[in-house]
Amino acid sequence: MKNITTNINNLASIYPDVFTYLTDTTNDLLSCFAPVEIPARTLLYSQNDYCDKFMWLTEGAIRVYKNSPEGREITLYRIEPGDLCILSLQSILCDKGFPAHAITESDIKGFILPNNDFHHLVDNSSEFNRYLLKNISQRIGTIMDLVSEVTFQRLDLRLACYLGQIFERSHCETVHITHAKIANELGSTREVISRLLKEFEQQKCIKLSRGKIQLMSNEAFNWAKRKSY
Repeated sequence: MKNITTNINNLASIYPDVFTYLTDTTNDLLSCFAPVEIPARTLLYSQNDYCDKFMWLTEGAIRVYKNSPEGREITLYRIEPGDLCILSLQSILCDKGFPAHAITESDIKGFILPNNDFHHLVDNSSEFNRYLLKNISQRIGTIMDLVSEVTFQRLDLRLACYLGQIFERSHCETVHITHAKIANELGSTREVISRLLKEFEQQKCIKLSRGKIQLMSNEAFNWAKRKSY
């Protein structure tokens, strides 16, 4: 019982809106939550799989991505603690298959809510519906930013922005990442990404080695960040 209380308190700190919007239904909701732990590199959904539960993530990260017929990938978004997955919502609410792929990037922990209980909350709680609409609106903004970047920004600019972000997140001057992984993030090919990275190296922005990229100068990445706004 102590562990359950601790986990629920952890959930409340990460998803405070669950408790803010569900003041009349919180007790019923808590009785439906089931804790879950899933190891890294687990494929949660393939495209068109049926989504039979909804998850609130408390630890770890999930990558949601799309495949092209030619086998290329592009990251649509990541789910981290505090986020909701709008494609899961679409699958559950519209009773359709999951329209992408979802994989755990690290060991994850969270709470799941079975579909029957999820639909019960949708049918009986206007507060819960407002909570969902708020999160859907926020995530749509993220997707629109991605569409704009892919459609209107040059790939070298997008690559520079992405490198700037991963250096900033890592808090160090060397990151361990493959050209293929970067290509999957940006919806390109390894060959194109390798060519652009080589150009950045020739400009003395980075230094390349097997499976690693070392930051040599922030100037190009700061320029790319300004151009993207």
